[in-house]
Amino acid sequence: MSDTPSKTLRVSGVSRRRLLGYIGVGLASSLMMPVPLKAFAADGEPSPVDVDKFLRISRALTGKKHLNPVIGQRLYAAILQRKPDIAAQLDSLQPLPAGAPLSWSQPQQDAARIILQGWYLGQVGEGQDIAVVTYEKALMFEAVSDVLVIRSYCTNRPGYWAAKPDVAL
Repeated sequence: MSDTPSKTLRVSGVSRRRLLGYIGVGLASSLMMPVPLKAFAADGEPSPVDVDKFLRISRALTGKKHLNPVIGQRLYAAILQRKPDIAAQLDSLQPLPAGAPLSWSQPQQDAARIILQGWYLGQVGEGQDIAVVTYEKALMFEAVSDVLVIRSYCTNRPGYWAAKPDVAL
């Protein structure tokens, strides 16, 4: 036996308890400081210059002077996500080509159709790839706003339309 005291092995670095403590403190502090959702957004957001160009072309195509810029930005982002080459096609639509739209080139007609569909229907894409940008603010409702109310729910009991109407003679 030796006269020296037994030496315990010490592992250098951080113990498991301390590591879990660091993780817990980091998690708690991250929950205390909210991160804006824009921090998680894709880097491919359209630039303000492109959105302005899109809005100018949209005003010319729709004939509406006052289009909602927030909806325009969302609409352009949804179109850009589904059709990345739309930016080049926008250049061909500025200013609008002369003549009837049927005389425009096929890419110009396609771009105009996508833009008008987005503004009037409030959605972009088809089938499983559809994105609804707006419902109430879609331009299709503006055309009949003096006569019809935009319905988002049934105002009567289910199946009310199937009952025979009361006839007053």
